[in-house]
Amino acid sequence: MALFSHYKREDPMDQGPPEWPLDLGRFRIGPHPLGGEPDRSELWGRLMRGDAVCRPEGAGVEVGLRDDRIESVFVDLASFHGGFLRHGEPLPIDARSTEGEVRELFGEPYWTDRSDDEVILFYEYEAGTVELQFEFPGAGALGFVTLARNGVLSDAAQRRAYGCDRPWPPA
Repeated sequence: MALFSHYKREDPMDQGPPEWPLDLGRFRIGPHPLGGEPDRSELWGRLMRGDAVCRPEGAGVEVGLRDDRIESVFVDLASFHGGFLRHGEPLPIDARSTEGEVRELFGEPYWTDRSDDEVILFYEYEAGTVELQFEFPGAGALGFVTLARNGVLSDAAQRRAYGCDRPWPPA
């Protein structure tokens, strides 16, 4: 038996990004822009290479990389503790937020999907290269927020599947 084999080793991926806020106006998670590289001075940033997903247990956030760049951030509001900003200012959304409140804050979405007893608001930015989704499961309060490069609606087949008949890319 090895000398230190009885000690529990933590999975470095469980350490994940700190409880950074997600800036939905600047498209950043903490200091890191969507499309940028993770901070290599931090353990999670050094471990995240190529195509990877960082999903620390209990953090309510998942950061996806493609080709060493932050591709997406998915937030489960039931367990997320990082908070939200918009252009650096606190943004009053949480797991109690309603569809009406999100529309008040962000305006009319590019597309709204109402199916399978849920509502998804799709906001498209930068000619459709940045997508922000707000998902209301059970047509209730806000459950999930997704920020992604070239999101779901950037794909023509997905737009058809969602019944989206708006011109692409968005103005």
